[in-house]
Amino acid sequence: MDIPLKTRRFYPDELRLLKILKTQKEKEGGGKIRFYHFIIAGLLGVGFTYIATLLPDSFWTFLFGTLAVFSFAFIVFTPYEIYKMRRKGKDFLQRLNATINQGTVDTCLINAKRIAVAKEYEDEGDLFIIECDTDKVLYLWDYDYNLQKKFPCLDFEIYEDNFFKLFGRQVYPLSDRITPLTIDKKAKWNYMSKIGSPGHLQTENKNFDKLIEEYNNCA
Repeated sequence: MDIPLKTRRFYPDELRLLKILKTQKEKEGGGKIRFYHFIIAGLLGVGFTYIATLLPDSFWTFLFGTLAVFSFAFIVFTPYEIYKMRRKGKDFLQRLNATINQGTVDTCLINAKRIAVAKEYEDEGDLFIIECDTDKVLYLWDYDYNLQKKFPCLDFEIYEDNFFKLFGRQVYPLSDRITPLTIDKKAKWNYMSKIGSPGHLQTENKNFDKLIEEYNNCA
């Protein structure tokens, strides 16, 4: 995206949500696995092994043997998974605390003229096409439906990528929600099959009306 970034202080609601996120992550800790879970897994493994040795070769021997293997595998592999999860959580909290203490965020301010949306056809996500200047459009993908309910709107900010990964939101709306122009979702799919898929936050020097017409002509 070739739109310049600007640094600003957090809005009160952003700071509040960051602190809520911090509290949630601190409570998660290393997960809900406790020492007694390993004791239970060990006892189950021994029990299943003992039952398997008593049975003649059959489906049940295989079943109890498999259950014993899974029980012992839980004891062997879970500690490392807990370690990775705690390390990941610790790294996330460090970045989150650094962001909160910094108190600023980099965003791109968008004052759009018009917006069109093509809903998801299979699992590619919703595509917003934003007329941000004369003969210039911005493509914004909503892959995980994480855009706020107030979007699309004409005036909004786009968070820089590192903050987005922490915050979980791509856009901060600055104006009222609008009803966007609609592109047929099958037409979008057909267009992308021929021309290719635009990149997330990609800008292109193209006339908005002609582009929408090109999409809809592929219905």
